[in-house]
Amino acid sequence: MTSQMVEIHTPDLKWWLAHLENDFHPVHSVDLFVNTLKRRSVRNPTPTAVGTAQLLLRLIAAQKPASIQGLVDYVLSLETKLSQARPREMSIRNMVRRVLGIIREEAENAGLGEHFKAAMEMSEAAARSELPHNRPSSSGRPALMTSHTSFASGTQASVTGLFSIISQSASPHAMSTGTSPSGTGTNTPVQLTAVSAESFKTPTQQKDIRPAVIQDIKELVDELESSEMSIAEYAPQLIHKNEVIMTYGLPSTVHRLLLRAAHKRDHDFTVVVVEGSQNIFKRTHAAVMNKIPATSQDDAADITITDTATARKSLQDRGVQVIVISDVDIYNLISRVNKVFLAATYVLADGSVLATSGALNVARAAKALMKPVVVVAGSHVLCPVTSYYQEGLVEMGPPAAIGYERGELLDADYPNPLVDLIEPQFVTMFVTNNGIVSKTTINRATLDLYHMPEADLV
Repeated sequence: MTSQMVEIHTPDLKWWLAHLENDFHPVHSVDLFVNTLKRRSVRNPTPTAVGTAQLLLRLIAAQKPASIQGLVDYVLSLETKLSQARPREMSIRNMVRRVLGIIREEAENAGLGEHFKAAMEMSEAAARSELPHNRPSSSGRPALMTSHTSFASGTQASVTGLFSIISQSASPHAMSTGTSPSGTGTNTPVQLTAVSAESFKTPTQQKDIRPAVIQDIKELVDELESSEMSIAEYAPQLIHKNEVIMTYGLPSTVHRLLLRAAHKRDHDFTVVVVEGSQNIFKRTHAAVMNKIPATSQDDAADITITDTATARKSLQDRGVQVIVISDVDIYNLISRVNKVFLAATYVLADGSVLATSGALNVARAAKALMKPVVVVAGSHVLCPVTSYYQEGLVEMGPPAAIGYERGELLDADYPNPLVDLIEPQFVTMFVTNNGIVSKTTINRATLDLYHMPEADLV
């Protein structure tokens, strides 16, 4: 009898997309994605954004024709469930905001703009009515709020909710109602801005905007998949002849940008790679040596949806001189560097940047010697939020492994932040798939992306 080997696949973005293609179920797939997020099987901004957008696409396509109110409530309820699974993965909320913006745009195109405004105000009022039941976290620190929260409770400062996505408020006169519109499934008393009776038309009386919304979400998915290639097109404007470029680690977004510059500039620049902290030490060396394992979620997370063969081409093969240095040598070489390129995990509306732990040291060194810092970020990592509790944005990981073969075993407990928060004064400009943006206009560019008049607070 011949033994049959069973190949076990670790769930990742590729696995999740295959599930949506072959085994999608409107209820079970949501629960499966929640569990996948909790287990961190799908993690990092780009895979999470793609997974969320693809799930939203199929869920909206599977829904029966519904009113604007029902569609908005359904999307917001899904966002709440996913965000609770991974509160710090802000790309989930970003995708929901983008989809709500799509619904708003298509509603206005169909002459249903007032319906969307009424739906958002109804959902906002329902969210406010639930806030007194919230309990503070046991640690005493304010938890990250989801976009379903429009103001803080108790001792927290007031915030602007997601529902300010509407361009302008309707009439200030309000009326109360005992039931919510058809399709919400709730009987919670709420306050509603007075609108015309047409806002409460049944789904059969309203034009079904789902086909247009579905097409727009497909275009959003295409934008995510081509984000890195679009960013790389700006390489000739950023990297010039005989320049020395410093980067922290070698993330795929920066890697592809450098490859594009090498193709355009005929290999006439040098790249200094800071090998980084223990969290990315091995990945940095693997990327420089072109030895990233195809099955590594950490290494391939940001390039899973792109042409991996192109992304992993060696810079050395293009004739670019690559120098790998330790982070203790940053100040020794920064004076010879022309520009510093950093990949953003997330970018807040005020210009603050969440980047891989250790990137703040590079940014500080660059500012001390007045070297420009260019932050590379796809539009899906631009977050229309501003933090008043910055430490809550920094995720802590387990202590990195340290070998004790030649020394005594010490009982040490030390912090291991996974990301650094880089304040706006350390950044010179941003490069997104939508263009090059200065730090003074990143706020407006971010809010315009989500059709929001002002940023939320988290």
